[in-house]
Amino acid sequence: MKKNQSAFLKIILLLAVCFLFVFCNTAVSTDGNTIDNDDSDTNDDDDTDDNSGDDTDDDTDENFTIPARPPTFSHKSGLYQNSFDLTLTTREGLVIYYSIDGSIPDPSKIDGMRVFEYNSPIQVIDRNNPVQPNLLATPENSEKFYGHTWDPRGSMPTPYYPTDAQVPKATVIRALTVNSLGNKSDVVTSTYFIGNNLANYANHPVMSLVTDPANLIDEATGIYVRGHDENRWDGPNIYNFRQRGDEWERTAVLELFEGNAVNRSIPFSTTVGIRIRGGWSRDKGQKSFNVYFRQEYGGINNLRDYNLIPGAVQSNGQPVAIYKSFMLRNGGNDTEETKLFDVFIHNLLKDRSFTTQASVPCIVYINGEYWGFYNLQERYSDNHTEYKYGVNRNNVISFDNGALDDGNPGEESLYWSIMNFRNVTMNDLNYAEFCKVVDINNFIDYWAAQCYINNQDWPHNNYRLWRTRNTELGNPYGDTKWRWQLFDAEFSMGLYSGGGVDRDPFAVILNGDNQWHHNNQLFKNLTTNDSFCRQFVNTIMDLYNVNFHPDIYSIELDRLAGMYKPLMIDYVARFFYYSMFDGRVNNIRNYMNNIRSKMVNEYLPNNFSNLGISSGNLSNITLITRKNGANLPGASIKINTVTIDLTGGSRTVQYYSAIPITVTANIPAGYEFTGWTVTGGAAVSPSGLTTVINFTGDVVITANYK
Repeated sequence: MKKNQSAFLKIILLLAVCFLFVFCNTAVSTDGNTIDNDDSDTNDDDDTDDNSGDDTDDDTDENFTIPARPPTFSHKSGLYQNSFDLTLTTREGLVIYYSIDGSIPDPSKIDGMRVFEYNSPIQVIDRNNPVQPNLLATPENSEKFYGHTWDPRGSMPTPYYPTDAQVPKATVIRALTVNSLGNKSDVVTSTYFIGNNLANYANHPVMSLVTDPANLIDEATGIYVRGHDENRWDGPNIYNFRQRGDEWERTAVLELFEGNAVNRSIPFSTTVGIRIRGGWSRDKGQKSFNVYFRQEYGGINNLRDYNLIPGAVQSNGQPVAIYKSFMLRNGGNDTEETKLFDVFIHNLLKDRSFTTQASVPCIVYINGEYWGFYNLQERYSDNHTEYKYGVNRNNVISFDNGALDDGNPGEESLYWSIMNFRNVTMNDLNYAEFCKVVDINNFIDYWAAQCYINNQDWPHNNYRLWRTRNTELGNPYGDTKWRWQLFDAEFSMGLYSGGGVDRDPFAVILNGDNQWHHNNQLFKNLTTNDSFCRQFVNTIMDLYNVNFHPDIYSIELDRLAGMYKPLMIDYVARFFYYSMFDGRVNNIRNYMNNIRSKMVNEYLPNNFSNLGISSGNLSNITLITRKNGANLPGASIKINTVTIDLTGGSRTVQYYSAIPITVTANIPAGYEFTGWTVTGGAAVSPSGLTTVINFTGDVVITANYK
């Protein structure tokens, strides 16, 4: 009997436990639906009176309220051939709100035009056929993208108002849910291209940026507009689009579409921070952006293991594998011209010792409206320096346009310490001291390139350099020496002057309007040292013979022109009145052709006569590689800073005979270097892998192998 009673009590106890478990984990919502309590929000403090005057008790306990979870979309972002009905779903008891203009779809914004309560499927159509109205690029908004026409600066561009048909469109849907307590879910964002929406963009990446329009056009906080009426380009109240810093960063959803006209995939989608960037080009209708990956916005902290910018490489030649930020650049001074001047220069100089920025054309849509094509470009920062050169970003100091960009307060003094060399006698002893704190090859390389292209917005502007704070053993870039980084190089090669070459870059630096700038003064002082001058002139000639040789630059210019010209068609219709593309490309061609004789016969001899160089005294240097007396095609010889391809067996270049050159033999696999043979000159070390060649006229230099 006791045994049976014990068993009975165990059964009763078990049933009681089960009842309590069910009771504690199941509740009834206000609409009679059962919900899982594990999914409910809890907030023990949120039980205060809302002062609404309603004395009735709400019998809905917050602990049992359906949590606001993001809705589910029936179709993912992408390129679709035909229109479709988009269905949004969520749990019963939640209300869905959505927008079509990029707005955060708050219930208070419902207007039946841009923000709606979801009750039935949304028809996603091709907004270009028939053409739908612009929602962001309206005449009212577009007028605010520019400064006041009466601005004291005096050169504000005339506002341009695109028609609805001039703005290709995608469909952007943003949605969230709201529960009975008014709690909102996270926002879900999708971008849809329909039909042949992307047919004009070949294989170029397409980027969709979606942000609440207020982030762009609000008078007080919008980063893309001029703002309050009292704002001006300069002064205490400057235009919104001229503002900088953290408080002028706004959140956006970024989706990247890669593929072709009929098939697009999305390698990544994330929330990012965006800021307006640039200098004078901020006054354009199409403005540049800095884009930041930030975990605090709910997105990724950085982009890893994706080749975002093909051509962006680390110092070891491997692709850059991590991005913390990047630029969407409008072209700067070249915004309405070609957008390729800066790209062309960086591509030609990517093998040089200073840092260059890789870029690719990228078509950008903002809130579903075509915003033109940009150059998706590397952005300099301590993170970029770490990813590119393998140094610790917390050990990076960088100085940008007169201000410390990365580093600790007070470390700008390290920059000014090298600028103090402009005030000392530049004898060999002081020059040696200067070379201890700067990478002199990098410095000369950078200055030679800028002078050759005749950059008119430099060196008083657009200069940047970096170093490590402390030595990092084993890393050649961690030696605490300053190194320069090239950027914004488009105001060059006669951009606005028909490709003219009548501007002597050295005379402008030494005696022009900005001759008292500390950069100009430093260069002027360095030119009093013959060792610096010899290396500088030889580096100019290296560029003359290789990077800027017609066989090199013409191929790259034709490639870029063929790529960029089709993209300019929609861009010009969207932002400008007429195209100047062909004329500006011809300016580049004219400049690069004409500067060759002007540089070697006038500008260099006029400004470096102390070296004994003069017009017309260039010598022909013929380079040959041989094995056992026979030509060895496929080998190469490095001359000064450039490697000469000798695939054809030999090549002739030109240098001033008054300045010795340095040659280095590159040894092909399976061969042994046996020495130099020089006719018309002499090798200082005939058997050395690297040697100096002295010559007085034309010379033939042969690297011998066995």
